[in-house]
Amino acid sequence: MRKVVIKLLFVLAALIPLAGVYVLNNASLVTEWFTDTGGIKQGEMIPLVSGEEVNGGQVDMKQYKGKKFIAMIAKIDCESCKSSYPTIKKWNELYPDIPLVMVGVGGKEEYSRVKHELQFPFPILSADQSMQNQFLMKITPVFYAVDEEGRVIERMNGYRVRDFKTFMEKAERI
Repeated sequence: MRKVVIKLLFVLAALIPLAGVYVLNNASLVTEWFTDTGGIKQGEMIPLVSGEEVNGGQVDMKQYKGKKFIAMIAKIDCESCKSSYPTIKKWNELYPDIPLVMVGVGGKEEYSRVKHELQFPFPILSADQSMQNQFLMKITPVFYAVDEEGRVIERMNGYRVRDFKTFMEKAERI
């Protein structure tokens, strides 16, 4: 009996560090297992909202119907969102065939300044409370790959370069 207990303790002692490594390398996945991240789920239709673009004018996401596109849900003070900016700044050269639209929570003026400073080549919708409710927003950033019918076919919570590349590879194969 004592040998069995010792073997069991040895196995547990070996598994604990492995579990820790898994959690560190898959933090967003582990988070999703234990929390409600909100948002639109894979397979659901994305809300094709319309609203004010941060530099003026209107943006209607219905204009993307019939095309695959990426919708990014962001918040102006979100550090993970900011870490994605170097990649999305180069959107048109990286992904010329897939439009991006950002739905931004926060001050319209702040997003307008960020868009101007970073020269973002895509529209940024200023998300009012109604729009936030339609997207069931709880976390940011969230990236949605949307097919031609408006269905979410891939979703990525948070931003890590490696995960984003994998996400976009899947989105390009839609």
